[in-house]
Amino acid sequence: MLASLSCLKTEVEQLHKNFRLCGSPSENYWRKSKLPHATIFKPQHPYKRCVAETFKDFPTTDLGLMETLLLIDPADRGSVASALKSEI
Repeated sequence: MLASLSCLKTEVEQLHKNFRLCGSPSENYWRKSKLPHATIFKPQHPYKRCVAETFKDFPTTDLGLMETLLLIDPADRGSVASALKSEI
């Protein structure tokens, strides 16, 4: 049990690092989310979405792929295989 709590803490910390870098999902996303324990992942203070700003040196065609790979819900998130098959 203690090991799984440590792992969860690490995963939540990583998510929050991503939120600070790229922005957090909207309040609407969290309300509609069907993820178990979504409140654990939701930051107390939302971060402005800034993927386009953060990755401004990337070709604009790659930003959609980046957004897909950063999605929280695994059912919606892209995979390495889907990225490789991407038309970008």
